[in-house]
Amino acid sequence: VWALYKGAGPKTHPGGPAFSRAVGLYTDGKYEEALRDYETSIREYPGFIHAQRGRARTLMQLGRDREALEAFNEVLERDPGSAVSFANRGILQDRMGLYPQAIADYDRAIKMDPRLGEGLDWFTRLLQNRNEKPQTLTDRLKSLRQHQRDAGPSVRGVLP
Repeated sequence: VWALYKGAGPKTHPGGPAFSRAVGLYTDGKYEEALRDYETSIREYPGFIHAQRGRARTLMQLGRDREALEAFNEVLERDPGSAVSFANRGILQDRMGLYPQAIADYDRAIKMDPRLGEGLDWFTRLLQNRNEKPQTLTDRLKSLRQHQRDAGPSVRGVLP
């Protein structure tokens, strides 16, 4: 059952076999290999936005932040209704120290889909073998806003 879920079974995603492999590789933490397959899927199915989203997330996991930011920007140009892509770009911008942009993306993502602000549910954490509940987007957004208020206007954008 797990192999079928991860895309290794006979049924493939609309992004082709490369996309199916990429999903499984990403889930297994094999990001270099996943990136290769996401890029193959994009070449073979250029209109398949899920492969582009996967590529952006994978670049982010690899620490290739500038490339990931460009990839998220391209995804959001094509699909401006993707709340999860705004959330992921916000996480990336937060990590890059681009706090005002992160705040804007977190806020937009949560307004588009309030469930994104709640974090991972218990079942997803179980599937991903995560014992602790991570900080939610809503918590991080509050923290960034509070830090901006405390810092004052002269140092906006310079947060920990």
